[in-house]
Amino acid sequence: MNTKGLVYVFTGNGKGKTSVALGVAVRAVCAGKKVGWVSWYKEERWPISEKKLKLKNLKMYWLGKGFYKLPTDHASPQKHREAALAGLAQAKKFLGKVDVLILDEVNNAVHDKLINLSALINLISKRGKTHLILTGRGAARRLLAGADLVTEMKKIKHPFDKGIKAVKGLDY
Repeated sequence: MNTKGLVYVFTGNGKGKTSVALGVAVRAVCAGKKVGWVSWYKEERWPISEKKLKLKNLKMYWLGKGFYKLPTDHASPQKHREAALAGLAQAKKFLGKVDVLILDEVNNAVHDKLINLSALINLISKRGKTHLILTGRGAARRLLAGADLVTEMKKIKHPFDKGIKAVKGLDY
């Protein structure tokens, strides 16, 4: 019997990483499990549909400062780093208190050097029985090697390629 929580990684350039994590979160809550959620890039002020999800055993934190180094970026690199470290601190607080912990876009935060890979690996090593779900593009090879499940979302085509913006309820 596995005494350590499992580590699932959802990565790749295709859509669906956060959506899959949301599905796992709802499934876990419906199974009577406690779920923690920490988002690294999404901001509290964004009109994200899942923020309206009010489930007894689900606690969600939106600690990001927006998209990093993209045209809509409004925060300094230092503010992004501070937000990323706050996300890591919140994730540590959840360990041992929730059954499932979702680290939304944490792979991006590592890839963008907002948090150190070693800090994330340290967090993973201290998970105990907490199952971890790591989402985001560009997951580090060391994370993939140590994960129990890895799924890569591969973009075949996307409405954005035709100039169609994200749709509320489908994409956010």
